[in-house]
Amino acid sequence: MKVNDVKVFLKTMGEYNTSKISQVFTTEDGHSLSIRCLPGTRTFELTNSQTQEVVENDSIDETAQYIVAFVGSHDFSINS
Repeated sequence: MKVNDVKVFLKTMGEYNTSKISQVFTTEDGHSLSIRCLPGTRTFELTNSQTQEVVENDSIDETAQYIVAFVGSHDFSINS
């Protein structure tokens, strides 16, 4: 997953911040990262299901880097 691709997605979420768009990345072992743009703001809320950590960030760059780091630290591949 590329940071620039995530930035495009986050910009779209920010533009439609009143429509309650959210995205969840779920690993094979059940851990997930939930992302949403807080209504009426440009603030992103990220919730890690494993640690219950909730991070709020106004920076698209920092939020994209956080998401890419989460995805990079987990295996999303399907083993056959």
